[in-house]
Amino acid sequence: MSLKGDTYWVAGDEEEIGFFLMKFDFTIERDFCVSLFRYRAFIFLDAKVLSVVRDEKLSLLHIDYRSRVMRIWVTNKIDDEDANKDLSWTSVFVLELDSVKFKFNVENFLLDEENKVAVVCCTRDRDRTMVYIVGEDMYKQVYEDTRDASPINWPLVFTCVPSLLCLH
Repeated sequence: MSLKGDTYWVAGDEEEIGFFLMKFDFTIERDFCVSLFRYRAFIFLDAKVLSVVRDEKLSLLHIDYRSRVMRIWVTNKIDDEDANKDLSWTSVFVLELDSVKFKFNVENFLLDEENKVAVVCCTRDRDRTMVYIVGEDMYKQVYEDTRDASPINWPLVFTCVPSLLCLH
């Protein structure tokens, strides 16, 4: 995930410290752990997906496949001056999932932090695309691909907002 010219990703060591957030800083060409957000409850098969919120924060969606619980966190605002400091995380919402109706692989998501809802893009049944709107006490499927499944069709939501600025 790219934010303010740096790349972030979830990394981890399941046996020692759990999962954590890494960052590659292109200005110094180095990667390092930027957050003390270490969550030992993550297991290898859990969904752990990053997203950008309003081009100033990171958000993390985690689905615990043992308890069938989805959690979404968001960081404090990331400024250029303190871009290398540890981030603080705030829980946006927790949602218990119906294991019968909600079987999918999360590919990406967009978070509306103010309204505490997210658009979640998923795949199921060999790459069939599905889209859900999820919130604290709700989830609703709003799209399901009706075409034959194909490994080259991946759901994708863009985290950038187009500008009306003309480039010459």
